[in-house]
Formats: sequence, structure tokens, C-alpha cells
Amino acid sequence: MTQQDILRLAISHHNAGRAAEAERLYREVLRQWPGHPVAATLLARLALRAGQVAEARSLLGTAIAAAPEYAQAHATLAECLETTTEAAAAERSHRRALVLAPGQAAYLISLGNAAQQADENHVASSLYRRALAIQPDSIPAANNLASASLKLADPGGAMRATDRVLEREPGHVRATAYRSIALRALGRGEDADALIGLGSLVRNLELEVGEDYPDINAFNSALIEALETHPNLSKDWDPTQRAIRGGAIVPRLLTHDAPVLRAFERHLRAAIDKIMAALPDDPTHPFLSRKPAAYDLDVWANFLGRADHQSAHIHNLGWMSGVYYVAVPDLEPDEDPRAGWIEFNRPGYGIPEPGGEAGIEAIQPRPGMAIVFPSYVWHGTIPFRGAGQRISIAFDLHPRPA
Repeated sequence: MTQQDILRLAISHHNAGRAAEAERLYREVLRQWPGHPVAATLLARLALRAGQVAEARSLLGTAIAAAPEYAQAHATLAECLETTTEAAAAERSHRRALVLAPGQAAYLISLGNAAQQADENHVASSLYRRALAIQPDSIPAANNLASASLKLADPGGAMRATDRVLEREPGHVRATAYRSIALRALGRGEDADALIGLGSLVRNLELEVGEDYPDINAFNSALIEALETHPNLSKDWDPTQRAIRGGAIVPRLLTHDAPVLRAFERHLRAAIDKIMAALPDDPTHPFLSRKPAAYDLDVWANFLGRADHQSAHIHNLGWMSGVYYVAVPDLEPDEDPRAGWIEFNRPGYGIPEPGGEAGIEAIQPRPGMAIVFPSYVWHGTIPFRGAGQRISIAFDLHPRPA
């Protein structure tokens, strides 16, 4: 095959998510044509996704040396530098990419993201608007403009930005989350409440485990043993990808074949199915209108200890999300009685709370209880100082493609 044939096949594998096949072919291009800038840059993107930052930087150095005017190499180098503490160098690479390809909305968005990270929200807003002028249907530009607008105390601007997204993708998780904050900031509390649905869409449920275990305490004891010995248990996690602050996680919980985990999945699905059957039909509601006929579950566990917590966040990839409580800690006599509770409506990602504490709701967890909510509802936990651990199992429900 020619150079272009191999590269074209590698890119098709890359776009289809077949990373191993794409990597092999990119390396073949580089073996036959050392320094090929496109192959080196795309291989660097795979390395970066795998957390291999040093290799990515080396490959990008090769690409830029071979083709100093190749904008994509500079843009990828900026992404690489953003994983380190080299924010100024990352911004220079972003700007270099934009100079080389001024009509690329993606480069404006990346530079806007860097500005927003630096709390330069006026600059970020301008860059996102420029991106939207080039690519009016860009969902990342519109969503990030909504975020910057909320940080600038411009809820009207955030509403207009989310309109752009929701006209194209009704029910989009991030846009709906930003909209809920904007509605509260605009004094439209009833509209925000209708989105969030505390007591109706945000609700408690109980797992019925009697057929497998004597009681919920026996069930939770078996769960704790399975979680503490799970092969995926790790304290090594990426804070840019997860809301947990401190503690440990068990990703891909159900990939381990343990009887109690199989029982947990079965009882959780039974409880979710009951709730879904009782949900009303409403074609105008961003959550209810997307109720799936079938779904898949992504499940993971969180271990929180003294002073650990979950920062306020949403679940971008879910439709319905939830958390099951396996264990809760004892509190110190003098600490906040709500320590360790789950909070709703407090925005995260650096967005200020528009109404002080007035709109914040909290629920006290107890072992054996689960809470479900639309994935766009903001939630986090209050840190605690007491003894013991707060052990929970979180889950996302994803509509299954037809």
C-alpha cells in the first residue's frame, strides 16, 4: 500500500475507536516515512488519550520539526501541555495553531477554554462567539459560552447559548444543567424546579434484597467485602475526569463476577424499572421526553474518608443517574450535622451559586438507600471529619441504541 493508503486506513480505525489497529498503522507510516507529521500527530493523540504524555510530546516534537506550519500539531501540543503545569506554553501553542489556521472554530474554542481556566471569562466569551460565527452549530462553543456567561453573572447570555444547543439536541445534559442555573439566576425558580424535580424526578428508592440476603445489613456487609477486594480498586484517578476529591474508586464495577455484585445489579434494575414505569410521559420535558425503552448501566464505587468529598458535578453521559449507599461514617460531635450528606442544585466547575444557599437541597444518606435523579442535576457531597468511610455505588443509565 502507498503512504496515503496506510494513513487513510489508520484514520478510519482511529475514527471508529479501534485504537490498537490505528496505532499499529501510524507506526508503520513512521517506520517507512520517518517524521511524517500527520502520522506523528495522530499517534500523539492516541498516546495522550492513554495518559502517555512524554511519548506524545516526543511525537509532537517530531511532527513540528518536520512541518513547523502544521497547525494540528501545535493544537495537539497545547492539549498535551494542558495536562501539565505549563499553562503559558499551552496558550502559546493554542495561539500558534490559530495563527496558522485562523478559520478553525476548534482552535478558538480551545483557546477560549484556556482563558476560562485562567478565569479570563470576558476573553473566553469573545473567543466562543468568534467560533460560533464560523460554526454556528458548534455545541462545544455554545455550551462553553453558557458556562463563561454564568461566571460573568450574565444568565440571559447563558440562556441564549443553551437555546442554541437545545434547539439541536433537546435534553442535552450539559446545556440543561447550565439552563437550570440560569433560570434560578433570572428568578424563574418554578421553571428551574420543573427541570430538576426534587421529590418527583429526584427521589429515593429501596432495594428489595430479601430473596438473596437475610436483611439489608447482611447485603451491605457482603458488598463491602466485594468492593474492598475488587481487582479494579484504585486510589489513582484523574481529577479532571472524576468529581471525587480524595479517597478511592472502583471503576467498571460489574466487570468482576462476584455473586453479591450480580445480585446488586439485579435488584438495582428491578428498582429502576419500577420508577421508570411510574414516570409520566411529557414530550416537552428534557428528561421525561427521553425515557428509553431499554438501557445499559455504567456502575462504579466511591470510597470517601475523613475530609474527602465529591465536588459538585453532573453526569454528562447519562440519562438517569444515581447513588446507592453501602456505608456512612460516624460524625464528630461538633461538626456540621449535614456532613457527608448529598447536596443538589449547587453548581460546580467554578460557576457561582446564583441564589446563595436558598436553592440548595440536601438529603441524608443511610445504608441501603438509593437516590436517582436526571443526569443534568447538579450534585456533590459535604465533607465530613468523623471516623469510618462513606462507601457508595454510583451509576449512570444510558439509553440503549435501537
